[in-house]
Amino acid sequence: MDALQALVLTSAQLRDMLTEAAKLGAALAVEELRADLHQTPDDATLQKLRGYLADPGSLANPNDHWAHSELIRRIQTTARGKPKSTAWFMKFQRETGLNECFTRSSPAYGRRREWSFADIKLALDAYYRKP
Repeated sequence: MDALQALVLTSAQLRDMLTEAAKLGAALAVEELRADLHQTPDDATLQKLRGYLADPGSLANPNDHWAHSELIRRIQTTARGKPKSTAWFMKFQRETGLNECFTRSSPAYGRRREWSFADIKLALDAYYRKP
């Protein structure tokens, strides 16, 4: 029979270790919540859209997620780090057929149109696959 190593702790030592672990866990949770609070809904949607474009399996139903033109223009920024222009987006819509896809009115912005993540991905794939 092999010898086993054992660690013997007093109840005070165990309580201190568990308290310290709980404090670290709580600090991590608070830090994550603060990061979420500083993120606008548009930033969260853009992050989710970029994640979906990188890994289409990351969302169960991309047709339930929507983004408006400003977010689509921010997917890939210019060399200066700015969103692509409105003119670029108008050309992008025409050339990919995104302007013919089903849209909805934005719940937050009223008249602003939104497209599903699935349609946006198809349009981007078609646009950047051009010869």
